[in-house]
Amino acid sequence: MNKKFMSVLCLMSFLLFVAITKADENTLPPVSGDDTQLSSLGKVFVRKFRLEGNTAFSEKDFAPILSPFENREITAEELQEVKNKITRFYIDNGYITSGAVIPDQKMEDGMITMKIIEGRLTQINVSGNKRLRSGYVKKRAELAAGNKPLNINTLQDQLKLIKQDPHIDTVNANLSPGLKPGESQLDIEIEELRPYHLSMRFNNHNSPNIGAYRGEFELSHNNLTGLGDSLTAQYDITEGLDDYSIEYSIPFTRRDTTLTLKTDRADAIVVAEPFDKLNIESRTKTYSAAVRHPFFKNLAREISAEIKLEKRDSEIKFTDKGAAFSEGVPDYNQEKSGQTTVSVLRVSQEWVERGMAQVIAVRSTFSFGLDLFNPTINDTGPDGRFFTWLGQFQWLRRFDFLNSQTLFRTDFRYSDKPLLPVEKFSIGGAMTVRGYRENQITTDNGLASSLEWRVPIMKVKFPWLSKAQTDGELQLCPFFDYGSGWNTDNPDPSPKDIYSIGLGARWAVNKDIRAEIYWGKSLKSVEGSDEHDIQDDGIHFQISADIF
Repeated sequence: MNKKFMSVLCLMSFLLFVAITKADENTLPPVSGDDTQLSSLGKVFVRKFRLEGNTAFSEKDFAPILSPFENREITAEELQEVKNKITRFYIDNGYITSGAVIPDQKMEDGMITMKIIEGRLTQINVSGNKRLRSGYVKKRAELAAGNKPLNINTLQDQLKLIKQDPHIDTVNANLSPGLKPGESQLDIEIEELRPYHLSMRFNNHNSPNIGAYRGEFELSHNNLTGLGDSLTAQYDITEGLDDYSIEYSIPFTRRDTTLTLKTDRADAIVVAEPFDKLNIESRTKTYSAAVRHPFFKNLAREISAEIKLEKRDSEIKFTDKGAAFSEGVPDYNQEKSGQTTVSVLRVSQEWVERGMAQVIAVRSTFSFGLDLFNPTINDTGPDGRFFTWLGQFQWLRRFDFLNSQTLFRTDFRYSDKPLLPVEKFSIGGAMTVRGYRENQITTDNGLASSLEWRVPIMKVKFPWLSKAQTDGELQLCPFFDYGSGWNTDNPDPSPKDIYSIGLGARWAVNKDIRAEIYWGKSLKSVEGSDEHDIQDDGIHFQISADIF
C-alpha cells in the first residue's frame, strides 16, 4: 500500500464520515424562543465536551483540541470545527475509519456529548491460496485489529509480517467500507511459495576422524496439511558417518507458537589412521520435542522463548565391545558398557533486532540434566545430572564504505560440573576457529569468537546460471577467530586457547547456488595427527545448492 493509496483511502474515509453524519452536521439555524435542543441553537455556551465511545485515546489526549472551545460561547461553525479536528486527530494517527459525530441533544449545564465511532475490521476475505488454508492467513491478519479500533499503520505492518511468512510469496490487500458506519472489510489476495524444497551441500566441516568431506541432502515440505506445518528429512554422509534426521513442525496459534518434534540417528566409525584398524564405532540417537513462542514480534524486533525436552542415547564400541574413551562412560566390564543416556530440559530466550543497516541477535540457553528416562548416573565423575548455560551473540553491520559488511559472533558456555562427551563444548573448525581441525578442543566450558569483514570486489558471472543483476557477486573476507576451552574439576587441555587469522572468498553464483572457501593461519601450535587433512592446512570450504 503506497502513499497514493493511503491518501485516497484517508480522503474516502473522511468523506464517508461526512456523509454518515450529514443530518447532524448542518449549520445550526439561528435560535428563537427557549428551545434547548442543540439543533435549534445558533450559539451555545459550552462548559465542557463529554466523549463517548473512545477507547483508542483518553480525554487527556483530546484536551489540546477541546480546551480552546470550552468555557465559552461557540457558534455552529466552531462546533463543526471541533468535531472535524477530533476526526482528523484519529486519521492522522492511523485510525482512518474512525471519527466523531455530534448528535442532536438537549443542553444540560453547558455539557455537549460527542460520540466517537471507532472503525472496526469486521470481515476478512482471503483469495489466491491453493494449499494454504484461508484461516491461516485470516487469523494472522486479525492480529492487526481483533477487538481494537482499526489502525492502518498496524494493519500495514501485520500484512508485511504475513508477506515474510515462509509459505507466502506476495500479498495484495484492499480495505473497503463495510455495511455499517465504522465497519471495514479487508480483502487479501496471496500467492503461495512452492512448498517443497530440495537442497544439497558439500563441505569439509566434519572431523577427519570419521571423514572430513561431508555431503548433506535435505528434502522438506513446508505446508504439509495446509496448516503451515513442515516435514523435513535430512541425510548427511561422510566416509565414516551416516546421519539421518526427521523433523516435523506445526504452528498451533495465530501468533506462531510452534511445536517441533525431531528424531536423529548418527552411526559413525573411526576411519583415520592408525585408529581405523581398531573398529571403533559409535551410535547416537536423539529424540526431542520443543515449543517455541514469540512474545513480541514486529518488522524490527522479535523476542521469543523456547522450551525443549531432549533425550540422547549414545553407545561406543571397540572391537565389537562397549568401551569407555571418556570419563563417565561405563567400561567394557561394567553394565551398559560404552553406553550413556542424557535427558535434558533446555530453556532458551532469543532477542533479534533488525534495522536498515544492522541485525543483532542474542540467545541464551539454560540446560538442565534430568533424572528422567533412565539417564546415566554415576557415583563420581560426569553423569546425566548437570547444569549448563550457553550465551550467544551475533552482530551483522552493513557499511557504505565499499558496500561491505562486518560480522561478529561469540559463544560462551558454562558448566557447573564435568560433562559426558555428548554435552561437551567443541572448538575448532569452520564454525568456530578456522585454521584448526573440527573439534580440535572439547571441554566442559568454552568461548569462541569471530570477527569477519566481507567486501564485494567484483561480479563473476557463470554462464547460464548467473542471470539476475545481483548474481555472481564475489566477496573477500578477512577474519580473526579465537577460542578457549577449560574443564570443570578436571585438568584443562593443552593448549586451552587457539586463535587464527585468515582470508575467505564467498561467491553467490545466483540466489540458489553459493560457494565459499576459507584459509586460516593458526597462531597457536597444536599436536598434529598421523594422517594429514586439508583442515591441517587451514582450508575449509562449502558448496551449496537449492535444487528446487
